[in-house]
Parts: sequence; structure tokens; C-alpha cells
Amino acid sequence: MNYDDQLIEEIKKRFTKKKNTLYWVRIVYQRYSKQLNVFFEYAKIGMATHSEQIGRYVESEKNRMPELGKRIKEETNVSVELGDLE
Repeated sequence: MNYDDQLIEEIKKRFTKKKNTLYWVRIVYQRYSKQLNVFFEYAKIGMATHSEQIGRYVESEKNRMPELGKRIKEETNVSVELGDLE
């Protein structure tokens, strides 16, 4: 099992489908540390957002993040936000 598969399994484990709760994954490039961080985020409607880091990639994998986001969406049905990948 590769790292992408492990990440998808982690998302499936956390996606509990509770009533009135929104779930999404955010992939963010941090330019100073030169890393990509993957966060699982969820919020009950009208409440604060909870964010948990569930993965980290090196800068050289930045170009394949849109492809990974698409795969996450297809396999878990959780929406993916690609933030600041420039």
C-alpha cells in the first residue's frame, strides 16, 4: 500500500457522515517549509471548523496534487480544496 492509499484510507476512517456536518479535504502548499500539507476538515453547521493534518508531501510532488484531489473525490466522495499550489 503506497502513501496515497494510506491517505485515502485515513479519510474514509474519519468521514463519519454525521447529520448537519460538512466534510472536506484541503491540500495546501507551504512555501517556506517547501511542503504540501493535507488537512481533513469538518464543521457542524453553525459551529467552528475542525482541521486535522493527515498527510504531508514534499515539494516535488506539487504538480500531481490536482490528480490526487480528483482521486480522493472519486474514492471517498469528500470534496477537495487545492489551496495556494502556485
